[in-house]
Amino acid sequence: MAPTAVVPGTFSAAEALRRMAAFGLAGAGIAGAHLVFGVGLPCPLFTTTGVQCPLCGSTRAAGALAHGDLAAAWSYNALLVVGLAVAALCAVAWLVELAGGPAVRPPRRLRPLTQNRLYVAVAVVAAVFMVVRNLT
Repeated sequence: MAPTAVVPGTFSAAEALRRMAAFGLAGAGIAGAHLVFGVGLPCPLFTTTGVQCPLCGSTRAAGALAHGDLAAAWSYNALLVVGLAVAALCAVAWLVELAGGPAVRPPRRLRPLTQNRLYVAVAVVAAVFMVVRNLT
């Protein structure tokens, strides 16, 4: 069966899952290196200023999740834990759609949910998380 062409600007569950899988493999590789060798990626912002960025602790959080320790993962980086849960829900919805089930889309008041709007929303959430985690 030939793959269907994706029209620019339209959503494709198959393409979204492919991109999510590639991103997940990269993250799993980094977390795996941390678990096996005990090394992680140092944060340049934290190293130079002592300020934690939104990604600080993500490698340790992923390692804790691999060990099944949700509380430790949450303490290392709650944003990663929430992000992974949202990604898992999206993946399930897209798999259901690819299997012939209903397509799950954002509520009408959020449409069109463009990629740029999504990036802005993620950036705002990450900035708020960064400020809050450095104040507490």
